[in-house]
Amino acid sequence: MDIPRPKAPQPFWRRRPLWLALAALPLAGIVLAGWRADPASYKVEALSVSTSVVERGPLLVTVQGSGVLKARDVRLIAAQSEARVERVLVQAGTPVTAGTLLLQLINPALNQLAEETRWSLEQAEAERNALRTQLDSEQLNQHAVVAKAEFAAESARLQVAAEAGLAKEGIVSKLTYQRSELNYKQLNETLTLERERLRKGQANIAAQLAARDAIVARLRKTLQRAQDQVAALSVRAPMDGVVQELNLQPGQAVAIGASLAKLARPGELYAELQIQEAQARDLAPGQAAQVDARTATLPAEVLRVAPNVSNGTVKVELRLNGALPRGARPDLSVDGTIEVARLADALQVGRPVFSQPDSPASVYRVGKDGVAQRVEVRFGTAAVNRIVVRQGLQPGDRIVVSDTTSWRSHDRVKVE
Repeated sequence: MDIPRPKAPQPFWRRRPLWLALAALPLAGIVLAGWRADPASYKVEALSVSTSVVERGPLLVTVQGSGVLKARDVRLIAAQSEARVERVLVQAGTPVTAGTLLLQLINPALNQLAEETRWSLEQAEAERNALRTQLDSEQLNQHAVVAKAEFAAESARLQVAAEAGLAKEGIVSKLTYQRSELNYKQLNETLTLERERLRKGQANIAAQLAARDAIVARLRKTLQRAQDQVAALSVRAPMDGVVQELNLQPGQAVAIGASLAKLARPGELYAELQIQEAQARDLAPGQAAQVDARTATLPAEVLRVAPNVSNGTVKVELRLNGALPRGARPDLSVDGTIEVARLADALQVGRPVFSQPDSPASVYRVGKDGVAQRVEVRFGTAAVNRIVVRQGLQPGDRIVVSDTTSWRSHDRVKVE
């Protein structure tokens, strides 16, 4: 027989779901009110935040870069032949005048080559002189032959002229007269041949002597080149200046074309700056600049802007317009500031970290309640520490310009 079981009573939360929902409403309202009262869930210390106020006024747009002073007139001295350093007479930093002996190199093989070339030249000159004497003698003999032929032809001509009248009178036979005429023609032909032989002999003499002269000239140039190389073993300063580099030691071998020393005129310097490529787009020759040479600030002018970018920077040359301070020398580190533009009236603010000119950005605008709200802005022309505001901010707005990377994920931040 089945015995009916009494039903267990239901839990309160199952019997009263509507009552629970109604009871939770005030609690949700309290939480929502608390969130609205302090919407910034992330807080930063005010001492760790740098801000700047948006304002309107004139703005000097400049770019800065670092670089070195360089000499306008620099001479590199290279080895003209293989050699070995025998003596080093000066060191880097030494003032020198043109002709000062800097290094003494040695190359015994080069000295021997110069001496052998000189002997070859003397031999070639002697052979040329002997050949000229021989050819002149042959030419004199040919002149004698021509003169003899001329005498014989003239004698035959006179005989023909004398026998012409006698042949008409019958005193000389016609055969004898004809023989005299034939002899005169033969002697004339011989004279013509000897004269042609003399002319060709003269041309032959000129050709042989020209060939010998070419050999002599080649040897002279070879000797001169060898002598110049020997003379170049005594390395001398090509101009007045200061030795910038000379790092050789006695006994050190140098190859042909190797750099031996570098000289520069210290009074003719210019500044070479490296400007970040993002800041170099508005640079142009003629712009005013200033160069900080550590001991003095010199007025300058942009002389040349490199057309290419190297390692993210653009090379800019500045002409120094002021008198150089004491201690100015090539390779001295300097800083330069170049004036790109002057804006008479611009809405501007301190340049935030990582901001780029003519580009959009997100910044935190700080309200009177100390809450920094993320806003979208667009920047314009930028100077070193200031940047033009195109959109998104108004005069009097205060924004955070320090690094906000650590709280970029929050739209609202409490600064306290």
